Amino acid sequence: MSDASAATDLRDDADRWRRQDLALRIAVVLLAILAAWRLGAGYQRLLFAEAAHRSTGFSLAEGEGAVDLFMRRFETRDFFASHNHLRQVYPPASYAMLWPIIGWNSPPAARWTWAVLVTVALGWLSATCARESRASRPLARLAMGLLPLGLIATSAALAVGQVTPISIALLIACTLRCAREPRDRGRLPKRDAATAAMFTVAAIKPTLAAPFGWLLLFAPRSWRPAIWAAALYGLLTMSADAVRNALRSTASHVPGARSAPPTPGDQALLVLRHESIENTRALFHGGYANLQNLAVDLGFASPWSFLPPILAMLAFGAWAWRHRDDDPWILLGVAGLVARLAFYHRVYDDMLAIPALVALARIASGMIEGRTGAQPVEPGTARRALALLLLATLPLLLPVAFVPWSVRSLLCAGTWTGALALLSRAAQNGSSGTAARRVEGVDA
Repeated sequence: MSDASAATDLRDDADRWRRQDLALRIAVVLLAILAAWRLGAGYQRLLFAEAAHRSTGFSLAEGEGAVDLFMRRFETRDFFASHNHLRQVYPPASYAMLWPIIGWNSPPAARWTWAVLVTVALGWLSATCARESRASRPLARLAMGLLPLGLIATSAALAVGQVTPISIALLIACTLRCAREPRDRGRLPKRDAATAAMFTVAAIKPTLAAPFGWLLLFAPRSWRPAIWAAALYGLLTMSADAVRNALRSTASHVPGARSAPPTPGDQALLVLRHESIENTRALFHGGYANLQNLAVDLGFASPWSFLPPILAMLAFGAWAWRHRDDDPWILLGVAGLVARLAFYHRVYDDMLAIPALVALARIASGMIEGRTGAQPVEPGTARRALALLLLATLPLLLPVAFVPWSVRSLLCAGTWTGALALLSRAAQNGSSGTAARRVEGVDA
């Protein structure tokens, strides 16, 4: 009787394995199709689609490309001009870092330079997601590697020329360096300098990087990377202001010297920027599922609309200090969700959810894929992590034609809040973080 029962169990396990394998194969095929489709569309708009400048103003029509890239390029060139046409919306350090990339060259060269940088970032991000998911099956690792490439957010960030893919990759890289590299005294200065440089570049868009600053401050048990990052950011700020003031001073002493007049396309950018900056609701148009948009909808104008995200930042800082020794991917996941849910963000910044998806996969993989001893996650927690991973992924992948935007916004906000709660609980229990850290020490 026992032999028959054992044979039945083996057949059930084999059937379950085949069903899971079939599901993974289907998922990989679908993700590969989505990745090819969305990357192709994104690169086409970034490199070749015309960012149309019409006489009626600057239009954000679906077929136009590199809109944000050209916006940042114009803002950067305007910042260092002898006479400014714009009220700047990014800090001076951001324009100092953007100038060598897109400020001095022609628009086509800026497009191709940006495409190369984003390609490197996406390649590294894909490989890291596959490796760090801790999936035991090659198909599961392949699915996790394809996941960030098939997101609507990735295609949107590519198409308009957003800095999000580069920032996310750098933030993940510098956090993992802080948490995992051995504390070798001889390597500390070089490692900390590289970590500080990566975080500083990621802070080109401050609302992306701000919550991750707590991880830089707390994770390595040393304040030196954070101090160096702050010093480098301050140096860039002072250098940018000094160069701009010198250019203005030179122009004021040269008879007839003035900045070049804006082109028709730049004039359209001026109109768009003026209308959006002067109108708080227009400035936050397009954002969703975040506290800052909620504050604006409730009638709070700037700067009061920044109060809820700042409070969320402070609360996360206290949490990050308490859990600074936990699995770095849990810390990354919570930081990304706090950044996404607190500050104003549009669809391309949904990439901030990628670290949380990897963290959920790490928690779920211990039970779902039959791994033993690596991460002692409770079965209920693993099942909830898998369910949240699937639920959080669907609205990020499905075309808008299949899911109405209002429904998508609610799904994203709900699943991100649920993931935030589950990751916080996993850190609170200390099970997955402590076990994962022990495994990293063995692997190293």
